[in-house]
Amino acid sequence: MASPGRSRVERRPLVALALYQLLSSNRGGLFTVYFVLFLSAEKGASIPLALAILSAAYVGSSLIGPVVGRWSDRIGRRWPFLLAGEVGSLPLFLAVPFLPGYWAAGAAFVGAEVVLAVGSPAVNAFVADLTGEKERGWGYGFLQASGAAGAIAGFLLAGYLVNRFGFDVLFYMVGAIMVGTISIVLLFVPDRATASAPIRRPWRELKGVGIFSFSVSVRALGAGAVITFYGAYAYLLGASTFDIALIAVAGLAVTALLSVPMGRVVDRIGEVPGMLWGTGISLVSMVLYLLATQWVDLLPARATYQLGFALMNPAMLSWVARTAPEGRRAEYLGFFALINSTLWSLGPLAGGIAVQLAGPEGLFLFAIATTLISIAAIELLYILRKRREPGHAPGGDGAGAKNEERTVGPLPVEPDLELSVRRNRAPA
Repeated sequence: MASPGRSRVERRPLVALALYQLLSSNRGGLFTVYFVLFLSAEKGASIPLALAILSAAYVGSSLIGPVVGRWSDRIGRRWPFLLAGEVGSLPLFLAVPFLPGYWAAGAAFVGAEVVLAVGSPAVNAFVADLTGEKERGWGYGFLQASGAAGAIAGFLLAGYLVNRFGFDVLFYMVGAIMVGTISIVLLFVPDRATASAPIRRPWRELKGVGIFSFSVSVRALGAGAVITFYGAYAYLLGASTFDIALIAVAGLAVTALLSVPMGRVVDRIGEVPGMLWGTGISLVSMVLYLLATQWVDLLPARATYQLGFALMNPAMLSWVARTAPEGRRAEYLGFFALINSTLWSLGPLAGGIAVQLAGPEGLFLFAIATTLISIAAIELLYILRKRREPGHAPGGDGAGAKNEERTVGPLPVEPDLELSVRRNRAPA
């Protein structure tokens, strides 16, 4: 039975974005898993330093989110930002393997990620533009599933190529993928006008979404640490580069199969319960990582995390898109990405410090602690909201949506896919 309002989905442009996501997700996942190993094995960096460089790249790309999001809203277009990010970052990615030493290679990678991030708020806002309020979780889940399906093929191919030809081949593969993403944007993604926001609004109006973003994103610190470390950890436990790809595929298969059903669950039960359940499931995965003693133990840990993320991510993005005022979705989603992705991006740095101080166990304990804090913060906001608005239906719409806004911040009614275009991982 179709969800109410499903007829508001504009399917053809959404399918074009799904095709784009099918390819673009490869580069983010591949770099998250293999870039640390590339800097360590090919350029001589220590693992903590490689994690710090990866963290710097993702922090830098997160910082421009609100600015380019506001710019997209003001001109009322998404397509130019998507194309600019792809075209501008391609030569920088291709230059990485040719540069001497880890500092030069790392700097090129940081620059490429920052340029690529120009398109991140635009694509998330585009999904919100193309879906109605009742099926937005489904829309984000659809793109998340498409990205995971493409990434499965990408990881299997990369695992084979890296195992046979070395880590440099990864960047040639990403270059070929980006020729495909640019072609899809040019040929299939429509350049269409949306409701614009010509009046410049003060940044303080984002206070409410800021409180929400910090609450749901504390766990991203630990998630970023784990997701950027599990490939190196599997390597330490005796996995080959192809085995590492299998671990990634185990998680991506869950995302590909369950993102759409989980998005529909979010549309049915509401965003806040979806976030709570998703974060709770991710907590279980962190415990499984901690208990792992051989690389095959990382298979269920990765799959469990992706199950939680398949529920959590559409819930977060739907909440932000729903509470954003008309004509300001990209700005609000960009501001959410600034907080969510910056915390995720600091995860590798924090994880590197934890590994230095307490070994891999310290990193996983850190991830467990941040996830527990995030669950407590979401619960606290939820309890306070229920007390102030006892008639509120969790994650509902209409009057319920207004009640949720007032307790979290002064946001008008009209909400990522740690699916961000720049790396499309599983913000976290």
